[in-house]
Amino acid sequence: MTRFNNYRDLVESLQRVLSESRRTALKAVNAEMLRAYWEMGKALSEWAEEKEVSAGFLEEVATGLASEFGSAFSAKKLSSIMKFFNEYAHRPPLIRFREETELAESGLRPLDPGLSWSHYALMMHVADTNARYEVERKVSREGWAASELERRLNASGGNISEVASNVPAFDERRTPSAEDFAVDPNVQAFMGVPERQSLTESILERALLDHLQRFLLEPGRELYLVERQKRMEMKGGARYIDLVFYSRSLHAFLLVEMICGDFSDEDEEKMTRMLECVAKESALADENPPAALLIALSRSSGRMKYLFASKEREVEYRRALPLEEDIALEIQREQKDILRRYPHLEDE
Repeated sequence: MTRFNNYRDLVESLQRVLSESRRTALKAVNAEMLRAYWEMGKALSEWAEEKEVSAGFLEEVATGLASEFGSAFSAKKLSSIMKFFNEYAHRPPLIRFREETELAESGLRPLDPGLSWSHYALMMHVADTNARYEVERKVSREGWAASELERRLNASGGNISEVASNVPAFDERRTPSAEDFAVDPNVQAFMGVPERQSLTESILERALLDHLQRFLLEPGRELYLVERQKRMEMKGGARYIDLVFYSRSLHAFLLVEMICGDFSDEDEEKMTRMLECVAKESALADENPPAALLIALSRSSGRMKYLFASKEREVEYRRALPLEEDIALEIQREQKDILRRYPHLEDE
């Protein structure tokens, strides 16, 4: 005789079973991943200390692992794994099943299997161990996805106390899901999932450049694409400009440069020098002075800035060119959509 009063009770019971099993499975993978990387970091650190290895030591190890694990464990990844052990040597992973080891009897607080390698890789950037543990507790208690933790760390501006406060969200608040876990490139590498194109900063930048190009070429703007990744010979070597447009209404070129992270005074100076170079060529061809657009990409925020070779004509140029706010909104929308589908940015 069934123990369910109706069909809804049956379905809800099945949902609870599946949800609980899924949480248990994800936690088990996290625990094994942290355990493996902690032990790998321990082995690599001990070997490096005992053998006085060369600078190319990790490259050699990565090559040795490649025959079976492909490019999942690059020298850069192995370096992060070594750092992980050195930062958390006092935090052994959970003991698998009931095995008896020295760590099992240590009484030390274990790593939290509810958090992923992606969480710990981000938290390693917090230098103060006490502050790092407070962040870890907050992440575990609030159930932040790794992408949410990354956003808050970036928004904190180095003030770790801000990470645990109510920082205005760039994206809507959402807790980790099985989809987050499944698309995490670190999990895929650990589980041996066949490699596919993962989302890196350079891939994200190219995707946003593609979108920006389409946006600026929309009818009515009178902008025409001249060249992408245009090479320019400058003092100190060649430079490449991401996008070069020509404005028919202004009879002038528009140079566009996109930078991951914030652009610096040095970036502005380089772009100014390129403007001066293009201005000389434009004058010889009886064209008006060029303009440039610097765009800074960030998960939590972004900014952009027009630069003009002729300050006297800035007002005229601004009337003809798209507003910075419109461009910022368009890029923000596209980036938000990409990061919703691929929430984890992998190291280059």
